[in-house]
Amino acid sequence: MKNLFTLHILLLWLCLASAQDGKIIMKEPYAIPDTIWRQLEKRDAVLAHTIADSVSFFRITYLSDGLKVTGYIAQPTLPGKYPCIIANRGGNRDLSQWYAGSILNIMGRMASWKYVVIASQYRGNDGGEGTEEFGGADIHDVLNLIPVLEKLPYADTTRIGIRGASRGGMMTYLAMKKTCRFKAAVVIAGMADAFNNIASRPDMETYVFGQLIPGYKDHKEESLKARSAVHWADQMCSTTPLLIMHGSADWRVLPTESFSLVQKLYEFKHPVRFILYEGADHFLSEYREQQFVEARRFFDNYLRDGKQWPSMERHGN
Repeated sequence: MKNLFTLHILLLWLCLASAQDGKIIMKEPYAIPDTIWRQLEKRDAVLAHTIADSVSFFRITYLSDGLKVTGYIAQPTLPGKYPCIIANRGGNRDLSQWYAGSILNIMGRMASWKYVVIASQYRGNDGGEGTEEFGGADIHDVLNLIPVLEKLPYADTTRIGIRGASRGGMMTYLAMKKTCRFKAAVVIAGMADAFNNIASRPDMETYVFGQLIPGYKDHKEESLKARSAVHWADQMCSTTPLLIMHGSADWRVLPTESFSLVQKLYEFKHPVRFILYEGADHFLSEYREQQFVEARRFFDNYLRDGKQWPSMERHGN
């Protein structure tokens, strides 16, 4: 009887926590330091002035699985209803966290296209509660941005897209497995095959997977498959058009991971576009402007304008 009572209390707590998912605990303006603005202005004065004139930034704390998680918003300053993009960061723990530079250069840039852009630091980071699991329960921190968006007056939640780079690409694939809410998805150098990843970079297993994934030592194969889209490509939402971009000189996530995933998606007739940038590194540094041009075109077509994807069946003369 005591065990049943304890189970009942636990289930009640889980239900209450779930009901609170996406609740905004704190929202405050976020100021980009002048030094960061000057760096962007030196590189691209037009973009810097466009963002400064048209985008507002905020730092938020929201609930996910009952945990207080830190996130950021970049949105158009002028009132209106705008399509939304969830932006998933790469890295783990402090590595590649959202910081003033990336918030301005990535989130701010996309918001200047007239989108509400929202991002999570994932649990346990930047003052947030809990511990990230590198593609485990922390995927809820991404999905719970949807109810956050539903509470924002500028957000048109009938039009939500998603973008991710590196580890954030894996999070994007996981999100596409969980829901069909996304009208378009863009991934840059996303991890799609964790087995391939640790074979090419053993340090990833030692310092990331082994330290962050719960029960990794005892459930290695199961844990890696759960984080490898090549093993469940058929379960990713087939109505979400996907743009994958990768650099051929990337050593952090080998382009073969994207090759394998694209092949699987092709077999399942998933609407996918793949761009391989010759000689580009993990961050597509050599094609920085071009990657944003491609991403914007993709989001404008399939997210903002609701353009239909061409038939994936073989056809033509």
